[in-house]
Amino acid sequence: MPVNQRWKVAEVLDAAFDYAAQTGRRISIEYALIRDVNDQPWRADLLGRLLHGKLAHVNLIPLNPTPGSKWDASPKPVEREFVRRLREAGISTTVRDTRGREIDGACGQLAAGELTVVGAGGAAADAEVAQ
Repeated sequence: MPVNQRWKVAEVLDAAFDYAAQTGRRISIEYALIRDVNDQPWRADLLGRLLHGKLAHVNLIPLNPTPGSKWDASPKPVEREFVRRLREAGISTTVRDTRGREIDGACGQLAAGELTVVGAGGAAADAEVAQ
């Protein structure tokens, strides 16, 4: 996520926690779960420690398969363990539904498919799309 190049995660969380404290509104952490990148049990434990006692909810987002991507979704057992560890730490956690995946219509898949089609046609096709 580009924001982590400008601000440290701790700074973003501090701002979110300040917001929750001032407004009484729960913050939502959207966490894209990526196989072998950020789905390890120790990461769930760390996230649980960071959010423990805070007015926060974690919405895990299973990565949708996207043509040409080097990343993939975490296996269901890994996803379930991640959720278990967060909930064990007292963190409200849900897993986003992945509707549309089977027809390449889920989040990220449509844009990736469009980029593939546009890119495949060369400059002339790109110019047509731009008009």
